[in-house]
Amino acid sequence: MLGRMLALTFLGTMIAGPASLAQVPTVQPAIPCHDYKEIARQLGNRYEEAPVSLGMQSNGNVLQVFASKDKESWTILSVSPEGTGCILAAGRRWEDMPIERDGPEA
Repeated sequence: MLGRMLALTFLGTMIAGPASLAQVPTVQPAIPCHDYKEIARQLGNRYEEAPVSLGMQSNGNVLQVFASKDKESWTILSVSPEGTGCILAAGRRWEDMPIERDGPEA
């Protein structure tokens, strides 16, 4: 999973360019951000991932989950209204869970 996160960080750096890293304070980890359409295209081409779910964030952004058809890989993006996507997390073995209408059992 660490290798995948590093690859996605590298992907974000390749898309945004090295100048974007120079603007990030050294005390905070760099979150790879770039044009949403380009990130989505790269996730599809490199990892065969496509959008599987989304939700609205309180800041007006859309939180979107991408997963591969075989569910072996997934990526979570935060997408701004202006069309900038930021990779928040990525991993392996995505699993869909049913929505429990009455909440979890105690």
